[in-house]
Amino acid sequence: MKNLDKVKTAPVNEEIRFHVKVILAGDGAVGKSSLLRRYVLDDFSEEHKMTKGMDTYSKLTRVPGLGVVKIHTWDLAGQPQWSAVRESFYLGSHAMALVFDVSQPETIQHLPDWVRECRGKAPNIPVLVVASKIDLPFKVPVAKIARWAQDSGYDYIETSAKNKYNVEAMFEKLGTMGVNFTLKSR
Repeated sequence: MKNLDKVKTAPVNEEIRFHVKVILAGDGAVGKSSLLRRYVLDDFSEEHKMTKGMDTYSKLTRVPGLGVVKIHTWDLAGQPQWSAVRESFYLGSHAMALVFDVSQPETIQHLPDWVRECRGKAPNIPVLVVASKIDLPFKVPVAKIARWAQDSGYDYIETSAKNKYNVEAMFEKLGTMGVNFTLKSR
C-alpha cells in the first residue's frame, strides 16, 4: 500500500470547509488508479500496475457553492483476493465512485455487488457510476448502464483518464456528493 498525499491547486489562504472520504470501487483494471492519478498528479501511463490492497491520495479542490474541500480518495484493489481487506476501508466513506471499463463487458457484471459490499459498511452513501476508458471502442451498453444508474438513484458520468475527459468533473461531483452526504448525516 502506498500513500501519496499530493495536493494540487491548493488555495493556501483559504480554510478547508470539508474533508470528504471518497471510495473508488470496481473490478481490477477498469481504470480507477488511472483516473485518480490523472486527477491528483495530472499524469497518465498506458502501463497497468495492479493496486495491492489500497492506495490513497488527497487533493484540495474548490467545489462551487461549498468552498475548499479536501478530497481523500481511497483507490481499492478490485481483485477478489483483496475482498477481506477492502471492507474495513469503506468505514467513514462519504461517496463512492463505481467504475467500469466500457471496453470490457465483464466489468459491468459485478456493479451491484460492489454497491452491496460498500453499503454493508457505509450505508446509504451516494454512488456515482463511472464509465471509464471512453477513448476505447465501446463493448458495453453504456445507455443501459446509465439507465440502471438512474433507476437505482445513482449519478452517472463518462470519463477518460488518457485524454482527461470529465476527470475533474467526476471528482468535483464526488466532492459535492460527499459534502451533501455529510451535511445530511449531521
